[in-house]
Amino acid sequence: MRYNFNRDTKLFLLSTFLYGFSFSVWGLFFNLYILALGLSTDVLGVIRFATPLAALVLGLPLGMLSDRIGRRNSMLIGLGVSLLGMFLEMFVTKPFLIFFFGLMNGAGLMLYNVSQPPFIMSRSKKENQVMIFSLSFGLVTVASTIGSLVAGQLPGLLENTFRLAQGTAESYRWIIIAGTLLAATSLIPFSLISKQAPPEKRTSSQVPMKLLFQKVAKQPVARQLALINLITGFGAALLIPYLNVFLTGKFGVSDEILGTIFSISSLLVFVASLASPWLYRVTRSRIIPTVATEGLSILFLIILGFTPILSIAIISMLLRSALMQMSTPLLSNFAMLITPPEEQGVVTSVRGIGWQIGQAIGLFVSGFIQSRFGFSPLFITTSLLYTLAIVLTWVYFRHKEKLNTDVI
Repeated sequence: MRYNFNRDTKLFLLSTFLYGFSFSVWGLFFNLYILALGLSTDVLGVIRFATPLAALVLGLPLGMLSDRIGRRNSMLIGLGVSLLGMFLEMFVTKPFLIFFFGLMNGAGLMLYNVSQPPFIMSRSKKENQVMIFSLSFGLVTVASTIGSLVAGQLPGLLENTFRLAQGTAESYRWIIIAGTLLAATSLIPFSLISKQAPPEKRTSSQVPMKLLFQKVAKQPVARQLALINLITGFGAALLIPYLNVFLTGKFGVSDEILGTIFSISSLLVFVASLASPWLYRVTRSRIIPTVATEGLSILFLIILGFTPILSIAIISMLLRSALMQMSTPLLSNFAMLITPPEEQGVVTSVRGIGWQIGQAIGLFVSGFIQSRFGFSPLFITTSLLYTLAIVLTWVYFRHKEKLNTDVI
């Protein structure tokens, strides 16, 4: 099948690729940087709590702001604020200041995220949407592949060149700063996206917030999407952001090898996400592939958590990541298809709020559990929460999908 993307879509995808670089560097070394400052895992959990907390508190207002000022402007502002918050976190060492700039990062990221799905829906043809959702998700992982490969080599290079002590906060700080500055180039293609959006129906910003929230909250689909995101976000936050800590702690994995592992993982996620359109064409469903691939990923999550062999742990981690995320674009597209255009920004916010509630709880308590009981309870709990979310996805949406021909 041939896909024809317009200029705005191409610029959006380019920006997505450039921004994705920051996530790889940040995700690879931020936890290690905080611990290298001499802070405990308890404090790390509180610091990581800042980003979802900001998104949780501001989620609905930011969704309405997106409806009011437009998707392009919202994503541009959100991207800039998020990058600024990440950048400033590297220049302070007091936990409360790191936490404060984490709030800034979280607010900007939430505005960017709630605007992205409606942007894709408004600037693309229906026949291209599955592929664009897949590419927007997959290109982040390609950038992560490059970022993780480069970042994994940088600690040794900086330590040798500038005579920095191995594994120090100073070394990690400059790596993260470099990644953030490079990610800021993503603002350039976004600024070139046309300001004129396609005509839309009456937007949610023209409706009083209280009435709009009541309207959306009464929709079973909105509540169901939020609940699934809450459960999945909770399970993910307990464990996934700390896999680098798990690998270095249990197997003594070096920074260089860690970068290679995460880069391969990102590459596999990209390849897997490109399979989403094919899975949709084969099954004529967005729900069946989502449930099947996520369900299979749990098996490898359990193996990763309890195998004593490093090679098996690495393979399990790679397969888990690819399977869990390969159908993410399909569920995002499904959520937009069953939502009226004038409510897409707020419904995306409601989904985001559900995710951030789970993230906030998970990130906050994970550090305490790690310091007292290790990682084994986290692997078990995350697996159970993922299983529950998968079951609910099938129960809530498979029947709706069969009845609603607009989403097929």
